[in-house]
Amino acid sequence: MPADVYEEQLRGLPKKERKALQREFSRMQREDQRKRKKRNKIIRRTSMIVVAVAVVAIATLVTVNNIRAGLIGPANMASDGIVFSGSPSQSADQSSSSQNTITAATSAALQVGQTPTPTVFDPSTGGLSVVLYVDYANADAASFETTNASNVQGWVNQGYATLEIHPVALNSTDGNDPSTRAANAIACVANTEPDAVLAVHNALIADQATIASAGLSNDDLVALVSKAGVTDAAVSKCITSNDFDNWVSDATKRAKASLPNSDVPALTKVPLVLVDGSSYTGSLTDATAFETFVSDTYTKNTPASTASPTPTPDPTSGG
Repeated sequence: MPADVYEEQLRGLPKKERKALQREFSRMQREDQRKRKKRNKIIRRTSMIVVAVAVVAIATLVTVNNIRAGLIGPANMASDGIVFSGSPSQSADQSSSSQNTITAATSAALQVGQTPTPTVFDPSTGGLSVVLYVDYANADAASFETTNASNVQGWVNQGYATLEIHPVALNSTDGNDPSTRAANAIACVANTEPDAVLAVHNALIADQATIASAGLSNDDLVALVSKAGVTDAAVSKCITSNDFDNWVSDATKRAKASLPNSDVPALTKVPLVLVDGSSYTGSLTDATAFETFVSDTYTKNTPASTASPTPTPDPTSGG
């Protein structure tokens, strides 16, 4: 009721009735005030609950997405490894190999719960498949690579072989060890700049002694990767955030459970070197012994009738 109308009505009433009406009006005002406060309180509480639920929902979504992201594998490693190949030489002149380029095969990232797809190699193509399982903190792995990497990568460069590198953390216990961090760095590079993985692999092998003793922090690994030519900020963030630690653990467990396309049932030690599926068991520091093994395996697995537009490749002639 408008105040002026209310005042006019009061003036026309007897004093006793006027006081009674004033008391009733005051009571109605107090009741209205009480209801308004209660309503506002309910609105505030409801708003707070809605906001709280929204915050929890967003936080849950972010957490789930982060967990899911941590379980997704890196792109270009659908086999749990990354495969490199080169261009076949166009003549018998091996000096032309310097013009060739080693590139990585690309593939989609493994999704949560997805099974890796083993790389299929057909020996009838006249080439070799070299598969390396490596733990970057392992001295034996470094010894083998220091002795043989130049030859193997030379064969790949000339198109005589493919090289598939599987980074593992064989003796990891907590996921925050040097082996896992190094393998995560490889995965981060593979995910963004796959062709650069080989350079980073070589840099990690060269720094194996440091990895095994003091270990390389994530910042150290970012510096190593940058020095190897990978300066993408996404790679650095991936390394410092340990984005693929879970994948490293899962890939290692898979290798320790079973190995595809191999005469070895499961990974028990590193390095494991497979040539067309046959494991090398000779000296890790004898390049001649490994070349002989490769040559014998190549001869055994390559059909005599295989035609080639170039002179029959001899892997042991690369370098």
